[in-house]
Amino acid sequence: MTDNQPMDGSAAQRVGEVVESASHRFQAQCYQLYQAPPLGSLVSVGGQGEVGGGSPRVYGVLTGVDTQGLEPGRPVIARGAEAQREEDIYRENPQLEHLLCTRFEASVVGYESDGFFIHHLPPEPPRIHAFVHSCTPRQVMEFTRTPGFLDLLMASGGGSQAVSDEVVASCLRLASVHHPDPRSFLVGSGKVLALLLASEPPRVNAMLRRLSP
Repeated sequence: MTDNQPMDGSAAQRVGEVVESASHRFQAQCYQLYQAPPLGSLVSVGGQGEVGGGSPRVYGVLTGVDTQGLEPGRPVIARGAEAQREEDIYRENPQLEHLLCTRFEASVVGYESDGFFIHHLPPEPPRIHAFVHSCTPRQVMEFTRTPGFLDLLMASGGGSQAVSDEVVASCLRLASVHHPDPRSFLVGSGKVLALLLASEPPRVNAMLRRLSP
């Protein structure tokens, strides 16, 4: 497996492969069950070195994770009536690794071009089978240094408002630890959210509470 090389020169871990793609979102399948990044994580996909290497590296924020059966017509059934622990089910049914899969969805929040982060939708969506990588601490810090990505993330929708707001708050909490002053970053982000949601004071207050580490 060849790791992606982000703009800071460090290696990033490959966490999945694109199986559905659109300009504003993509879905990826993990290579192992239950190995998706945390909700709100920043990930990157494609870019130089991938198939069609001229396409930009796209960045997305995880908005949902699900584990399901690989065959739509074959429902998942309970197998643990006699098991003492969950781990026993997987040990006694090794075929589950081939019958189930974990996927995650991400909202596109920007892309990279000529070494610069751009907080707009990319000129083209990620390619199917493009590799998805976790972002390095420096990538996260640089990408979230300015709040432009929040406009796209807040407008991405998908799911209930409560879930969408939790994704935004989780993204900011995860990003904050990679900034020199995490508290200052969260305070600044909270002010931006207050402006974006100026007509919804109760929602703003709820989101600010979610920003607490």
